[in-house]
Amino acid sequence: MKLSAGDKDTDSCGSDCCPSLVMGEQTETSELSERARPLLGKDLQLFTVVEVSQFLGIGRSKVYELLYKGELKSVKIGGSRRIRYSDLGEYVRYLDDAS
Repeated sequence: MKLSAGDKDTDSCGSDCCPSLVMGEQTETSELSERARPLLGKDLQLFTVVEVSQFLGIGRSKVYELLYKGELKSVKIGGSRRIRYSDLGEYVRYLDDAS
């Protein structure tokens, strides 16, 4: 996954001081994620709260609010929350139906 200057990365602040964003270089973390994700079936893919916030174009705290209200389902692995690909799709379909 190539990042541009407008994209946000969980490991960087998004300012000009982050060369991986400015230069469009891949980070080791994103390379690992891209290689691991195809190994999983789509129903088994898990996304972090930050990834979901980027997909939906909303803030991280809003994603946690949706999780708390039960509007978006998640699983807990240790102390981390993960959102299944299928649950994210279900939420987006719910938004489509509501509008």
